[in-house]
Amino acid sequence: MKTLYLEASTSILYVSFYDGDVKLYEFLGIGKNDHSENLINTVKAGLDECGLKMKDFERVVVGIGPGSYTGLRVALTVAKMFAWTLKIPLYKASSLDFLASGYFNQDGIYAVSSRAKNGYVYGKVLEIKDGKPREILPDSFLKTEDFQAKASLPGSFLVNADNYRIDPLNLDITLVEDLYGVTPNYLRGEL
Repeated sequence: MKTLYLEASTSILYVSFYDGDVKLYEFLGIGKNDHSENLINTVKAGLDECGLKMKDFERVVVGIGPGSYTGLRVALTVAKMFAWTLKIPLYKASSLDFLASGYFNQDGIYAVSSRAKNGYVYGKVLEIKDGKPREILPDSFLKTEDFQAKASLPGSFLVNADNYRIDPLNLDITLVEDLYGVTPNYLRGEL
C-alpha cells in the first residue's frame, strides 16, 4: 500500500512515500516560515524522482499538531485535498509522535517537545512497551519549566529539536472519519 506522509508542525518539513514498509522517498528539511511555498514542490520532486503519480497513493497520513498554526494548516489542507481528490483515506497522527517516531521501535519513556512562543512548549510524555504507545501526559501546551518537571521521570529520554528522529512506520495513526470536519490540534492554554 503506497502511503504519502506529511508533517509540518515545526520548522521541519517532512515528506515521505512508502510502499508497505519500503521507503521510496524521504525529504526532511529545515524551513524558514516557508512550508506553504515548499510543501507541494517537495511532493512533486518526490513524485518525479520516483516516477510516481498522485493517483498511485492509497492513503495519506498527516501530522495534526500541536505546533505552528501555518505549518499545521498547510499540511492538513494539502493532505485533505489529496485525500478528497483521489478518493483515498486520510489518517492523522500527533505531530509530537511524528517527531519522535524514530525512537519508538525501542521500549522506553519519551518526553517529546517542540518550541512554542514566549517560554512555552508543546509537549507530551509517552511510554512505548512492546511496540505499543501509552500516553503518560497527552499533547499539551505548557511553560517550558512545567513541562521539564512533568517530563523528568526516571529513565525518560528527552526528544526535542536537537534530536528529532522520524520513522512513520512506528506511528499510531487514526482514520479521519469526517474529511470536511477535521481540524488541526492547535492547543492553546495550559493544562
